[in-house]
Amino acid sequence: MMNKTQIIAHRGYRAVAPENTLPAFEAALAYQPDMLEMDVHRTKDGHLVVIHDEKVDRTTNGTGFVKDMTLAEIKSLDAGSYKEPKMIGVTIPTFDEFLAFLRTQNFEQTLMLEIKTDHVAYPGIEKEILDKVDAYQPKYHVLYQSFNLNSLKIVRKLQPNADIAALVYWATPIVYWLKWRGVFDYIHSDIRVLKNKPNIFWRPNVHMRTWTVDNEADMRRIFKAGLRGIITNQVALATKIRQEIQGDEHD
Repeated sequence: MMNKTQIIAHRGYRAVAPENTLPAFEAALAYQPDMLEMDVHRTKDGHLVVIHDEKVDRTTNGTGFVKDMTLAEIKSLDAGSYKEPKMIGVTIPTFDEFLAFLRTQNFEQTLMLEIKTDHVAYPGIEKEILDKVDAYQPKYHVLYQSFNLNSLKIVRKLQPNADIAALVYWATPIVYWLKWRGVFDYIHSDIRVLKNKPNIFWRPNVHMRTWTVDNEADMRRIFKAGLRGIITNQVALATKIRQEIQGDEHD
């Protein structure tokens, strides 16, 4: 019997609430996804914050790079009014606020944490993230992912037993080589590329998750194939289709 395909809520439930904010994570948890996915950057004055882009322009009323702004400047921004329905007063959470939120929610699933070092260098951020997670002594599991293979190598060196995933558009031979060497455990591939690959890549396997899957036909193919996980903005739809195809229980 194949394992259930994991449902990963992409930046929370960003289809209904401002992405990577506490309301989005709270909305996602209502559907009991297998994982919450989120992203971490660092401010000019050294604070870890939860936001996807290198710049604040798309998801707030501000402009500029996160790395060039202090935490006070980041916290002064409106991160809720760009989204319908508008959520006045929503701000970019610090990593501390996010981890404290998970504690209050008695979160017991898996946290999928993306280290955002693929466009901006944040020297030492890998250790800062690991130390911060350890300080909270979480009861839940943490899976670290990044497009930056060097960040993954650093995490592996700092925590040899960590669960690690390589974010890729498509898994090239070097990606499989590094996986074989144990640099990371899983490959997270772009659905836009994977959907055009031969069926050999769609067999049930222990390492392949795919992003970002919002199309119902793509979801159905993934659940029928039994891939390990689906990273999606459409948490409710994915939950409904998985129940239809794979049954009720989580992996």
